[in-house]
Amino acid sequence: MGDGGDSPALAAEGSCAKLPCVRRKEKGKSMADLLNPSPRLRFIFDNLLDGLYFVDKQGKITYWNPTAERISGYKSKEVMGRSCRDGILSFIFVKNEESCIADCPLLREPVRETPLELTASLRHKRGYRVPIRLRCVPLLDENGGVVGAAGIFEYVSTRNDARLQIEKLGEFAYNDSLTKIPNRRYMEDALHEWAHLHFRGKMNFAVVMADIDFFKKVNDEHGHDVGDLVLKKVAETLKKNLRCADIVGRWGGEEFLLLLQDIPSERLRRKLESLRMAIEEDCVVEDGDVTVRVTMSFGCSVPREDDAPLTLVARADELLYKSKREGRNRVSIEEIKPITDWRE
Repeated sequence: MGDGGDSPALAAEGSCAKLPCVRRKEKGKSMADLLNPSPRLRFIFDNLLDGLYFVDKQGKITYWNPTAERISGYKSKEVMGRSCRDGILSFIFVKNEESCIADCPLLREPVRETPLELTASLRHKRGYRVPIRLRCVPLLDENGGVVGAAGIFEYVSTRNDARLQIEKLGEFAYNDSLTKIPNRRYMEDALHEWAHLHFRGKMNFAVVMADIDFFKKVNDEHGHDVGDLVLKKVAETLKKNLRCADIVGRWGGEEFLLLLQDIPSERLRRKLESLRMAIEEDCVVEDGDVTVRVTMSFGCSVPREDDAPLTLVARADELLYKSKREGRNRVSIEEIKPITDWRE
């Protein structure tokens, strides 16, 4: 968006704010300038009661307001510059299709003339579904050309008690109560969703099983309270060393499942080795005068043409136990075709 005199006026229509077309007066303005609000407009947009975000013609997110953060669970820094087609929100519409991937409603041709309103649900960062109403508005230049679109969304139910109930139920269903990271149920849902996107040619990913070495010995020698501290520290370390697009969850006991999105094959081993070393160096728990240190073993698989989600996990599990047999505190990766990037 431009600033100063070429800023659009803001009007309210129904429960969602309506954004008129963007007009460009300065020839030097780039598309990025048009889609990046000026400080004065940003102050207004940041204080809207509805979620608001802008995308360019490629679907790349250029603005994400605080209400969008609260509704979705995703911070602005986690989504800015990423494509809305990456499965960040995974809007599901009436036909139960992920239209934001297959047919982005914000960039459809009819939106040029008439703003589009849809009832949908989005996938919260924690995994549960949030019912919303979405309004799609085009952003046009002075010649009527589409330079992007705005998405405005709100809870279908605006009652605070209903909103809190949705959030609490979602947290209970999908979070591990001890480590505060996603639980097995969440990871199974995410695994099925990522596999679905992969086989539609939308993304690539790797499945990693990780297990704390000699964890039973930690419990036997230091007690379950220390064991719980170790689990928390491992979860915190793994999460801290992953990208925002990746997911780590507790699979069960001392096992963790990691989903790594669109990481080139030549970087995969380096990434897992860096995780292994981070655990070895940072996972330290004090038990009186005794310092408890742990290591982890890793097994990694990647999708094949005939894969089902759980066969990916089974192969990663086999490779994990290969690491265990070969001495623990190591990484075993499934053989990958020697290409520069899976996406090719």
